[in-house]
Amino acid sequence: MQDSLHTNPEKEIDLRELFMIAWAYKVFITVFCIIGTLSGAYYALNADKEFTSTASFVLNLQNTNKNLANLSSLYNFASLGSSKSQLPTAKTNGRIFIEKIDKKANFSTDPYFNSYDPNFVDPNWKALIKRAVGWEKPSTDAQEAIWQAIIKSYTQSVIISEDKDQTISITVTHENAKRAAEIANIVMDEIITNTKETSDNQQKKQLSYLSNTLANALGDLELTQSNLKEFSLRNSALPIESFAAEALRLETLRMQSKQTDKLHEAVTGLSQMLTTKTTNQDDYLLLRDKFPIIDQVEFRRLLGQNELLNSWIWPELNSVNIVLDTLSDRKIMLKRQINASQEKAERSGQNIESYSKLQRDAKQAEASYTVMIEQVKAQSVLAGYQPDKSEIYEYAYPSRYPNKPNRKLILILGAALGIFLGTTLAFIFAISRGVYYTKTSLSNDVQSKITLSSRTLNSLRNKSLIKMGNQLSKKPRSVLRDIAVEINKSEAKQVVITTLNTKLKADDTAKALAITMQSDSIKTAIINFSKRNNEQIIDGEQKSVGSFIISSSKGNVSILTPGDNLGAMDLISNKDFLKNIQHLNTKFDLIFLCADNNDTISLLRALEGGEMFHLTVARTRHSKSSSILHMRSLLPIQGLLHD
Repeated sequence: MQDSLHTNPEKEIDLRELFMIAWAYKVFITVFCIIGTLSGAYYALNADKEFTSTASFVLNLQNTNKNLANLSSLYNFASLGSSKSQLPTAKTNGRIFIEKIDKKANFSTDPYFNSYDPNFVDPNWKALIKRAVGWEKPSTDAQEAIWQAIIKSYTQSVIISEDKDQTISITVTHENAKRAAEIANIVMDEIITNTKETSDNQQKKQLSYLSNTLANALGDLELTQSNLKEFSLRNSALPIESFAAEALRLETLRMQSKQTDKLHEAVTGLSQMLTTKTTNQDDYLLLRDKFPIIDQVEFRRLLGQNELLNSWIWPELNSVNIVLDTLSDRKIMLKRQINASQEKAERSGQNIESYSKLQRDAKQAEASYTVMIEQVKAQSVLAGYQPDKSEIYEYAYPSRYPNKPNRKLILILGAALGIFLGTTLAFIFAISRGVYYTKTSLSNDVQSKITLSSRTLNSLRNKSLIKMGNQLSKKPRSVLRDIAVEINKSEAKQVVITTLNTKLKADDTAKALAITMQSDSIKTAIINFSKRNNEQIIDGEQKSVGSFIISSSKGNVSILTPGDNLGAMDLISNKDFLKNIQHLNTKFDLIFLCADNNDTISLLRALEGGEMFHLTVARTRHSKSSSILHMRSLLPIQGLLHD
């Protein structure tokens, strides 16, 4: 089976093959299952028993959370963060908490928690190994060792959990049921007491903090109001209006400066034309196109001209120069006024920023003070009376039945382990045996043209030719007819029949086939290479055919054995073995060569390369795959009988 799998890497695992392997070793697996179940039962009956008790309660966290929720604005202002309460698992598993409840629980005197043994001595084998490697045991403080043992046992035996509805459960495991309930109740009482004390201390700290924060808020409010008053005294009380007036004045001066620049440019152009004495009508039109301000009333008034557009008189050069000097002085004066107004506007803007900041600080301080005083009032009222709303849902009571060991689970695990171990060993044995467990895997490795069942031939075992002939005449076998058809189709004169650990032997199969295929014109001979001649000669005379003699016959069917009382396997090593077989073909039309079990390989090696029909009888759970593959490599298998 295994070799066949190796010859074809792409062959998938056959689940039916695995099931048949397990079914073949069902008794073996059942024995291991029973052993595992009995071992689990023995362990469950003799293991140390542990009892579990559970106490359930809810802490007084509602009031604290409600009060802190009312202070959300204060917490955001003071950056205190979230006020969500957590289950105090780390605190209740700490050494300080354990030492505190030890006064009531007496862990030090409880062997279940205090497992430290000062008189403990290592076993001889362990002490020998430590001396060999030079291990020196460090000196330990006995009291510290006791507490470390208590803490370790406590963390393993006491489990604190919280449900979604904030119900806290304390589960304690102990070898004594009363002791487990007692410890669970002690831990529950201590947690409730500590929570109440912590809540009271937290409330006091909150009130103290609120009072200090209120005092600071009041000081900040007074300081901001004083700063606002001093600013109003040093500066204007209306800085925004002052800034707006100064900005309006600055805008007016900038417009005047821009208009003066245009007049100055036009007068300068006019002065240049008068200097070059280009004073005709075309020059006027050119001057007007370049400086449109010439047609404005303000320009004409400045030069003393008529305000009518069609009236233009070229002024004197001296008058124009005087006007030009006047405009230059005016530009300088406006620039100074603009700079002075801009500086004043910037100072007004800074005053606005300072004033706005002082106003914001004052409003913020006033708002903080208002919020703080309201919160102090509310918190003071709430802190006046705090009812204890911690509620105990269930006290821990001694358990009637141990929760450890779980006997049903141990029995199931023992049976499962036995089945697993038995199945694993069964597969190991199956792999080591290398036999077939299904007919499918057997036929796949044999690769024969015809595959038939040999169950109908089992009744013909160990029968003589006469008895077998009588039985087949009464009840013919269809299996023999099918094989005979294949043999006739192959036109082979030699038929090799081999078996591998089967109930039906090769010579029995050969006899049945020879009787089925005999006729008046066909003579058949049977040579069994796996046993010596033990049949009596019917006519009392020894008829020799080559190196063989006829030991028994019926009709045209003859059983041949070597002469001189030799075994047929002794002739295989003879150099003339093939010639002797070929000589028999001159006397018989069909020769059956039979071999069983270990003799099959020797026979096939001696016949390797010849033209013959090879029929193999194999048996599931007994025939090895390595032998089948070896036989097939020596001589292809055309027919398979399986049982």
